[in-house]
Amino acid sequence: MQNRQAQPITITVPPQMLAIADKIARKEGRTRSDLFREALRAYFWKKRWEAIQTYGVKKVRAKGLKEEEIEGLIDELRS
Repeated sequence: MQNRQAQPITITVPPQMLAIADKIARKEGRTRSDLFREALRAYFWKKRWEAIQTYGVKKVRAKGLKEEEIEGLIDELRS
């Protein structure tokens, strides 16, 4: 996904990490930039998912539910 308005940046990574990234990029026929963009997207997705889970835990606790009750309630709502 190439974006004409992409901003070049400089990052600092340990040499071993860069070597591994370069090896993966070569193996997959991609650029470093592609690899680092994908890593950022994965990080953003992980953080979003963690936020959703935290929100869910807060809601469950506020309702006084037990964690083991949740799966059954979800199944009920889906059917």
